[in-house]
Amino acid sequence: MKKWAGALLIEKSGKVILQKRDNNPNIVNSGKITLFGGSVEDSETAEDCLKREIKEEVHINIINFGYFGLYEKRQTTHGEDCDCYVYLVHNIDINRIKVNEGQGYILISANDNYLTEEYSLITQSVLKDYFRKSVKLDKLS
Repeated sequence: MKKWAGALLIEKSGKVILQKRDNNPNIVNSGKITLFGGSVEDSETAEDCLKREIKEEVHINIINFGYFGLYEKRQTTHGEDCDCYVYLVHNIDINRIKVNEGQGYILISANDNYLTEEYSLITQSVLKDYFRKSVKLDKLS
């Protein structure tokens, strides 16, 4: 089974930074809004993949990040079979981001409508879980 690692990049203000993918019919989720990340290579862990992909895609070296969850993509709904390891990276300085892959990035918050066809299905699921957990944590504070 293919493995993938990606991250919700959380800007200092708390907004989430997402990738706007290229309009290329040869890639999965062409033109959609997704998490930054990529395929885990045979010789690497999901964490090593995450570090490599974030460096390649936005020119940031990440050291501190936390595991958020495992999301399963299946051919029938997502166009491919893949286990997606998702991480959180907090306190990203938006001014340091230099997008090297895709059409650019967008910033969103819990108040934005991310349950649309503009977003990949996995991204919708991850955002729904993230914002739901964030609201619960805010209520506990």
